[in-house]
Amino acid sequence: MTQQVKALAAASTDAFEVWRWASRAARRALLARWRECLADESEGLARLLTLETGKPITLSRGELQRALITLEATREALLSFGEEAIPYDLMADAESCQARLQRLPRGPLLAITPFNFPVNLAMHKLAPALGSGCSCIWKPCPQAPRTSQMLFETFERARMELGGPEAMLILADLPPDVAEALALDPRIKMVSFTGSERVGMHLKSVLRGKPLVLELGGNAAVVLDAGIDVAGAAKALAPAAVAAAGQSCCKAQRLYVHADLWEAFSVAFTTAVASLPCGDPEDAATVVGPLIDEATALRLDASLDRAIQGGARVLLRGKRQGALLPPAILTGVPEEDPLQCEELFGPITVLTKVESFEDGLYRAAATRFGLRASVYTRDLAHRQLAEVRLRAGCVLFNLPPTFRMDAAPFGGLDASGQGLEGPRWALEAFTEPRLIVDGPAL
Repeated sequence: MTQQVKALAAASTDAFEVWRWASRAARRALLARWRECLADESEGLARLLTLETGKPITLSRGELQRALITLEATREALLSFGEEAIPYDLMADAESCQARLQRLPRGPLLAITPFNFPVNLAMHKLAPALGSGCSCIWKPCPQAPRTSQMLFETFERARMELGGPEAMLILADLPPDVAEALALDPRIKMVSFTGSERVGMHLKSVLRGKPLVLELGGNAAVVLDAGIDVAGAAKALAPAAVAAAGQSCCKAQRLYVHADLWEAFSVAFTTAVASLPCGDPEDAATVVGPLIDEATALRLDASLDRAIQGGARVLLRGKRQGALLPPAILTGVPEEDPLQCEELFGPITVLTKVESFEDGLYRAAATRFGLRASVYTRDLAHRQLAEVRLRAGCVLFNLPPTFRMDAAPFGGLDASGQGLEGPRWALEAFTEPRLIVDGPAL
């Protein structure tokens, strides 16, 4: 293990010492060519992604399109990123001084990515890392090795055509203990991790101050106020709760429904979820495919049994078939139940009736997670109250919590992580500020 870690860190460091000097124009050109190579292989990559992870093919194709957008957004962000003029001549006796705040690449980075978006979430790390002038060691998820390899090959094609050090991006399929040892190596200047709360918090504890971006779990709440369009909200929230088997940290998990809406919304939402095609991920019509493996499906199915035995009422449930767990909707689940207070990462949704909007906000905010929350309301005062009361990296109004623009900032609070992704903000995270001050010529 020690020799492998030393070799990876040394190779990435040597590549960094070359790539850090590349001009912004050269970095933008590499990203542009990588985008072309990725576009050429997008259909093949989408099919491979579906084969390895079970993500429905239509959603896999959508992920590839998002990855192309992420690449282009990173390239565009470089047009205005990297240097800021500071008006030192405002200070007495400094009229002849000039100053600028430069952002310089931190050094070799370690990027660790998950299985649920193995292409686009990787792109959110790799493109800004390379665009900033850093080298990068990429540890992909073990569940989609061929997808990761094919994505890496599209980059290598661009690199070999345009030039660049061989180890500027290293694909490294590492077991957890080796990845941790690599993260601890002093030559690795930063770690960007997307994955579970448990692993992320472990990394935070062992790295002891090393710069970290952590994108961890969530259990997104949705508060539905009186007076909204019930049918429209149900239609929008159904796929947000169960698409791709609910394997998203932003999935709509906890829905707090005003008592005035309860009967109409619970029926409309259950009907909308039940109507979503479920089954073969290679069928273009499928919205809900299998979970990542049968063990996960068994665990979630057992959690449903436990909650029902504890008094929860079933609004929708189907029979598990291997890794395919049909969507389930429960009500009457206590707030302390794991289906409410933990991240499910599956096609299970909990509906809770509340007597007031304020009670819905209170329950929605009673979580250690802080990634995303949604509010459906027509009341301006309620909107303003929700902006303050909901502690989350993103609060959305009249939109599902899964709604994301890849060029925008993305991140969570508390157990949901630290730092921001999104091309412009990842570039900032992967660089360090340096104030350069020029005095008068002597």
